[in-house]
Amino acid sequence: MNFVDISTLNIDTELDALRRGTQRYSLLIYQHKGVFFADENRIGNNDQKDAEKKFIKLLKKAKVENISLVVSPEYSCPKSVVDLIIEDESLRPSNNKLWSLGGESLNKDDLNQLSEINNDSVYIHFEDVHNDSDKNYVDPLYYIFLGQHDGTEKLIVLIQFKSWHMGGLWSSQLEPDNLIQGSDVYVIKNDENSVRLISLICSQAMNFNPTLEQNLIDNHGWVDSPFLFLSLQFNPNPSHQNFIDFKKFVLTREKRELITLNWGMETCFPNGKKLYDEYNAPRSGIYFKTSDVELDYKPKKIIDNHQKGLYFLQIKRKKRVYFLNRKIELFKIHNKSVDIAEGVDEQQRREGPTASNVYVFDDFHEIEEIEKVEDNHIDFLEDRGITNSYLLDRDISVVNKERLFNISNGQVEGNKENKWAEVIHLNSFILNESDECNNRLTYLEDSYESSERIRSINCSNLIELDVNIISDKGTYPHSIRHLAEKEIKLAFAENADTYKYKYNVVNKHEDIEKATVCYIGSAVSQQLVNKTYDELQKLFDPDSPGKNTIVVFFKNGNDILDKSNPDAGSITEPPKDDSSIF
Repeated sequence: MNFVDISTLNIDTELDALRRGTQRYSLLIYQHKGVFFADENRIGNNDQKDAEKKFIKLLKKAKVENISLVVSPEYSCPKSVVDLIIEDESLRPSNNKLWSLGGESLNKDDLNQLSEINNDSVYIHFEDVHNDSDKNYVDPLYYIFLGQHDGTEKLIVLIQFKSWHMGGLWSSQLEPDNLIQGSDVYVIKNDENSVRLISLICSQAMNFNPTLEQNLIDNHGWVDSPFLFLSLQFNPNPSHQNFIDFKKFVLTREKRELITLNWGMETCFPNGKKLYDEYNAPRSGIYFKTSDVELDYKPKKIIDNHQKGLYFLQIKRKKRVYFLNRKIELFKIHNKSVDIAEGVDEQQRREGPTASNVYVFDDFHEIEEIEKVEDNHIDFLEDRGITNSYLLDRDISVVNKERLFNISNGQVEGNKENKWAEVIHLNSFILNESDECNNRLTYLEDSYESSERIRSINCSNLIELDVNIISDKGTYPHSIRHLAEKEIKLAFAENADTYKYKYNVVNKHEDIEKATVCYIGSAVSQQLVNKTYDELQKLFDPDSPGKNTIVVFFKNGNDILDKSNPDAGSITEPPKDDSSIF
């Protein structure tokens, strides 16, 4: 890859999305979907006219709403749309706005026609890789914005070509056999102090690795400058190990953010075959880094985004991601700069992206807003045999449901004490960086085997506790024997926040019962039993009566066993058990 700073092309601009101020900029992320066509002559939409109508609607909306950055995936935008933008000034982006559009393939005639357009009001630039090639077409990315070329105000159309073909995506090897590969990767910036934007087209990301660092360090401010990356894809396996490694590399340094954008879930080929198999999803998302202090992880933010199809997961340390719902086509998102250089500390907080509006196209190519995105988690829970009324209640927040799953499965970080139930400390919200599998029961967009295995275990354990153990009052140890006389169920009371969600049992009146019970499975080690009990103990102050009503249930064969306070009746004395780490 040859990284080209746009200043070396005598291009100057001032783009909102690359500023480092304290205010948020706006994005329209278009998760295009449709019937995908590919042969030796072209790659793109099967119905190009249909795609053109959608893109024109999209770009008109972006202009009316002064959207700072518009992004579409690889092979999505027909050339006819770019032709219309060039011809019709009313379709062009406004000052300071950037459209980054993954385009359908361009053949040699297309490229020759574009190269002849340059005039006093339009500057089109791309590298000459086609004239001496025996291949058939390029895979383009269009950067479209207003700027100056050689000091003259112009519409800038900067076209980047994919520099590495995707291997094995189609059995006919269409890309390897027909793709004209580029080499230039443009570095878009306002000035030396602004954010740098780099876009990689699908398989280019597989080749963006530490071997390129020295070039970036020497020539593009890689160490100290903030970078925003776009990864535009048509990719049936976006969590392939090479793409995971790319994300790790991008997020290794500070001041980095990554937007990945793939085709939508319902995309298929002309023969009806679906792009994604049952285990995959587009995995479009926003990967970002920010500290716990700056991140807004209050339940309201997480829930509001969730209802707009933006799903939060925590990777590790300061790495986070919001995945986009796989069926929604258009997301309007507000986000702060990758790195803020203005204002005081309080104004520089990077709270994470916020989805304000989401849309789909109707049958008449009109953009229709969706008020609340269905996540299907209740259907999933019912399908897995969950009958718990609290978990199946649509009015209960997804955050509280994840909390209940966590504590009822004994998955808590005891040393967080009163903060254990905060989103960033919940086991449910962890994304495994090595394979991108997750532990959530209310985000089901990936069905990878390891994610499914975790969900199955968590659901099975909760059913055992909720249906079999709680209903069998003969299993209650002495420390909670008083509950045998009551009708109880697994849930949080309305005032659970008062007790920091440490008690997960309520009576028939939905009032809290001060007991914490969990089931951790069968054939488990005594070490796990002790560790789970001790972690739950750490949630409570030394003199809290709650320490004495913790019960960890488990199975040995068909026998239900438990670890609980052996000195039930003494509400202040801690457990006496030599096998415990206490």
